[in-house]
Amino acid sequence: MHEKLDPEKDLKNVTTSLLGVVEHIPPDDSTMNFYLNIDHGHLIDFIVSSGDSYEKEATFVITGSYGTFRSILKGEINMTIALLKNRLKLKGNKINALRLMKPLDGVITSLREVTDEFEG
Repeated sequence: MHEKLDPEKDLKNVTTSLLGVVEHIPPDDSTMNFYLNIDHGHLIDFIVSSGDSYEKEATFVITGSYGTFRSILKGEINMTIALLKNRLKLKGNKINALRLMKPLDGVITSLREVTDEFEG
């Protein structure tokens, strides 16, 4: 995933951090988090954790249901539309967050290619 993202073309040399909180994950209504840290268009950190809390500080915190994030990853809706339709809740400057959505689409597109199958 990391090798396919062009810092200038895909990520517009952006520097930011994002904490995503995914709520209501079936079957037991659990919560998980993912953290992205991008520095000048380079993906520095991508961490996924389970549970309700997370210790890293982020410029933006985006919270949404499992169904919303699933739709985003499947390409059925993009993050910008999800934010504008209040399907995602945002902590942070909304105008700055909206400017970052297009560059983050490259990360999301790359995540679509991640599978749970490993070559041995």
